[in-house]
Amino acid sequence: MRAYDRFLSSLLSEFKYKAQGQVRSLWADLEELMEATGERARSTALRQAYCRITTLERAARAVEAHEVQIVCEALEHDFETVTDEDFANPEWFGELRQALIDLTGALYPVESTMEVHEFADQATEASLLESCVN
Repeated sequence: MRAYDRFLSSLLSEFKYKAQGQVRSLWADLEELMEATGERARSTALRQAYCRITTLERAARAVEAHEVQIVCEALEHDFETVTDEDFANPEWFGELRQALIDLTGALYPVESTMEVHEFADQATEASLLESCVN
């Protein structure tokens, strides 16, 4: 079981490191969705965001990052059920923004004892959240 625990820890470290980039890209996707005019632009931005969130959800499930998985599943549902009225509703974008804040915060309880990328420039919780929200 020790080998399994070490392997899972290594996977969690790698997941956390890679997920940060995915979350930053999701913030950019949200901006793109907010600025999209026309059906084609919205469809493209929505599809891109949906693919990212699905990828992140599957990876979270694989490493048992349950909090991240739950937020991703909720976002997937939002993207699957979006309507034209939602795009016209600023509250819908506010809910997406809050979900991304929750997702950003959910990455930090992910436990890891081994830092796979110690040498990499990793943002702290506060700076990542601040850079994503701004």
